[in-house]
Amino acid sequence: MHDKTSNSWLKLDNAATIYPSTLSRKFAAMFRLTITLKDNVDVDVLNTALNNIIDRFPTFKYKLKKGLFWYYFKQINKKMVLEKDYNNPMLRINFKRNNNYMFRVRYYKNRIAIEYFHALTDGYGGTVFISTLIGEYIRLKYKENITYNNYCLDPKSKVLEEEVRDDFYKYAKYNIKTSLEKEEFAYHYKGSLENKNILNIITAIIPLKSLKELANKYEVTITVLLVSLFISSIQEMYLKDNKKKNRPIKVSVPVNLRKYYNSKTMRNFSSYLNIGIDLKYGTYTFEEIIKIVKNTMELNLTEKKLNAKFSANVKLTKNIFIRLMPLFVKKPLMSIVELMMGDRYATTTLSNLGLIKLPKEVEKYVEEMNFILGRSRGKPSSCSCVSYKDNLYLTFSRNIKESEFERIVLTKLVEFNIPVLVESNRR
Repeated sequence: MHDKTSNSWLKLDNAATIYPSTLSRKFAAMFRLTITLKDNVDVDVLNTALNNIIDRFPTFKYKLKKGLFWYYFKQINKKMVLEKDYNNPMLRINFKRNNNYMFRVRYYKNRIAIEYFHALTDGYGGTVFISTLIGEYIRLKYKENITYNNYCLDPKSKVLEEEVRDDFYKYAKYNIKTSLEKEEFAYHYKGSLENKNILNIITAIIPLKSLKELANKYEVTITVLLVSLFISSIQEMYLKDNKKKNRPIKVSVPVNLRKYYNSKTMRNFSSYLNIGIDLKYGTYTFEEIIKIVKNTMELNLTEKKLNAKFSANVKLTKNIFIRLMPLFVKKPLMSIVELMMGDRYATTTLSNLGLIKLPKEVEKYVEEMNFILGRSRGKPSSCSCVSYKDNLYLTFSRNIKESEFERIVLTKLVEFNIPVLVESNRR
């Protein structure tokens, strides 16, 4: 193994630097991936599989430490502990109880779930980890010969240096004049806040075929279609809202930067795009919204635009004043900046992991996959989706009691003759 892949400490990647600053007793930026199997989980086999694969992911074996100026990662040599899954997902990880790991592996009946603290990795890295874990579990339990692919890695394969690299720093351009673009605050619909330990989750299981047909009708991708449905649904709520401030409706769409660069990193390497409409110009038809979303994405999802955005962030962390500011001053400042910049600029989020292809020997044991975003600090809800086999799993997580937004979105889908099966974590 190359020595650079097993350092005893690591700098946080550029996207990860913000997450520890927002950590509090009540909040941590989390996301969760689940895989539902045909049979109940064999805990001993799962434990062995986890121990077999963990060294293949060296960046997952770090704990978060406070330095004088920045947080940093320090290597862990303890074993991972499995835990039973509960009805309340993504409570903040108690790092001490979790042997300091920044993710936890949970199981319940026939379901395996991994919950990640976002400083560790992004949706792509998390997907590769859980897919590799499932591959190893199935190899051990059912004696299958796995044909490994880019989601499900061979645990014995060599760790590549570029998997451990911070690609924000590698690809950032320092010579171009970039600054963070100014944005308007977005409209937030209101609701009655839930208890801090409760995250309401609704998952809609939608046949991919019918979604694709509808997207093709409008000549757009599934992401454009869903973002447009969200904006159109929030517009309905906006028009009924008596207390609204006249702010644009915007959906934040995370973007996997690996598609734009030759990147294999298992750390964070994503950006985002806020897309929306401004109702001071009037009310929009669904066709108009689709056009705006499609064109905004085409204009902004280019390597040059995305590079300018993350280069500006990288430049910020290299600023000598920020670098020399002690962490006790930096942490509250960064927390305020994140709240102001992050959640205030979007009404909701839609994170689409795309179609996950598992090896055929693994696929026959895996019924479904799911992807859930954790509690948002400032937005009432977040949404995420993943496609697996014939279905798209669209999950809404919200920290308010009212499910009006979800109801309107799912009703719109049904009006388009798309069958929707709904599951919830609330009885």
